[in-house]
Amino acid sequence: MKTFLYLLPLTIILLFTSACSQLSRHPVYHGSSSNNSKSVIERQRSVSQRQTVSRPQVYQPENRPQQIPGLSTTRYRMLQIAKSTIGVPYRWGGNNPREGFDCSGLMKYVHKQATGIIIPRTAAQQRDNSKTISYNQLQPGDMLFFKTGKRSNHVGIYVGNRQFVHAPSGGKRVKITSMDSAYWHKRFVKFGSYL
Repeated sequence: MKTFLYLLPLTIILLFTSACSQLSRHPVYHGSSSNNSKSVIERQRSVSQRQTVSRPQVYQPENRPQQIPGLSTTRYRMLQIAKSTIGVPYRWGGNNPREGFDCSGLMKYVHKQATGIIIPRTAAQQRDNSKTISYNQLQPGDMLFFKTGKRSNHVGIYVGNRQFVHAPSGGKRVKITSMDSAYWHKRFVKFGSYL
């Protein structure tokens, strides 16, 4: 019994100190006004909620060109503009997305929008005035020239992966085509660039 009486004050002291230590875990707000908009607990709750909110993933359309390592900003911009015209109807003499495009009008539009460079109007003039480059030098934003008949020429803009964007004639629309297509491969004339 004496041992129990000896332990009772010790037990009371331990209970009191543990209760005090649990109270001290919560921060005390020492504001001067009782009209504060949020209590300490509300502030802590809002901070923890902000920390756990996850951000939604950003949607990127599939036809949007991805930045290619080592590609200049100008060439990347040309790819964006060229790919944004996909689906625009062909129109002979057309040189903007509202009216439609012919092949050389599309090249003139892409160069002006992306670089501010004004290039000649016809495919033959664009071919003759562009800098000739080799296949090893070919980069997105350069041009591919074709001879489709005695008096007709065609041009497209290279977008990478052996593909080019162009405005084919005959009621078609601006589209991406492979350089390896038998039709275009047979009619290829040169790679050219204004960059």
